[in-house]
Amino acid sequence: MDSDKKVNWGRVLILAGAVIAFTIGSGFATGQEIIQYYTAYGVQGIFTVLLFAVCFIYYNYNFAKAGAEEHFEKGNDVYKFYCGKYVGTFMDYYSTIFCYMSFFVMVGGAASTLNQQYGLPSWVGGVVLTALAILTVVGGLNSLVDKIGVVGPAIVVLCIGIGVVTLFRDAGNVGAGLEVIRTGEFAEAGSETIKNAGPNWVISALSYAGFVLLWFASFTAALGANNKKKDVEYGIYGGTIAVCVAIVLIMLAQVANINTAGLGNTGIFVWNADIPNLILAERIWKPFASFFAVVVFAGIYTTAVPLLYNPCGRFAKEGTSQFKILTVALGVIGLIVGLFLPFRVLVNIIYVLNGYVGAVLILFMLWKNIKDVS
Repeated sequence: MDSDKKVNWGRVLILAGAVIAFTIGSGFATGQEIIQYYTAYGVQGIFTVLLFAVCFIYYNYNFAKAGAEEHFEKGNDVYKFYCGKYVGTFMDYYSTIFCYMSFFVMVGGAASTLNQQYGLPSWVGGVVLTALAILTVVGGLNSLVDKIGVVGPAIVVLCIGIGVVTLFRDAGNVGAGLEVIRTGEFAEAGSETIKNAGPNWVISALSYAGFVLLWFASFTAALGANNKKKDVEYGIYGGTIAVCVAIVLIMLAQVANINTAGLGNTGIFVWNADIPNLILAERIWKPFASFFAVVVFAGIYTTAVPLLYNPCGRFAKEGTSQFKILTVALGVIGLIVGLFLPFRVLVNIIYVLNGYVGAVLILFMLWKNIKDVS
């Protein structure tokens, strides 16, 4: 992270786009993450967004700074830098496992997206996503940041657009939606209720920041080592603002339509849909929902590729036969698991539980920063 203070705004936009794309996977683009981490808490979801933003900027800035100053041999060495040899080694391997488990979620998201919008069998979306991810990883990840940086902003723009249009039309329903969430009077719920990420908004924010941290640690450390300081810093700020604006708008749009049903899905509402954002898109214009489903699938792909690459690159040298075989094997296993468990369950278990582990790393970072200052 060069100390040169001259800002390359073109590079800043690409880096912000990469941050956005890496954050926006199947859970975010589909709206499932937003339902569980934000919408489920009603008005307190706004506080969840703010706490997440503070944590996100804090640890990404520190990861980038450490990457620039320490010149880690591997991006994952950032864990040892903050947690020490033993805990750092555990976090190193754990983050690799978590990245791979997150690939399961991407498979589930791809399957649910094509199933809910086009009525295709779930295996179609999963197989297509897995095949594309394997081909991309085996083909090498040169210029990955530049490539994924194109899709991320497009998804954020569409999510913001969906939120703005929906709120312009349904803003008067936000109060009623908040009351539904408060009382638990969800349409056709029976004994079921809306899924949430934790017992309160603070735990939810820390869990969300925590699981995203496990994705970003080595990624941001590498960005810091290979880009100018100001470019990375502004890229992090820009990406964070864009993501948080999208979260708030989609959250409020979901609240206003919490009991809105999907056009062709009996018993499927925003509160219990695998892909709640598709219901919002349908209500704007049905053909737009079909287009949005394709963009969502692309967003899932941009996140799935580095999540599959991470464990493969951890245990085999890129370009070797061992690397290619491992990529295919892990891709196929991920496909099987991702199709076996429902998408909402995958998000609720894998992201939430692993988020708590990531939140512990934030405490280690705070402790090291305090010691360094004193």
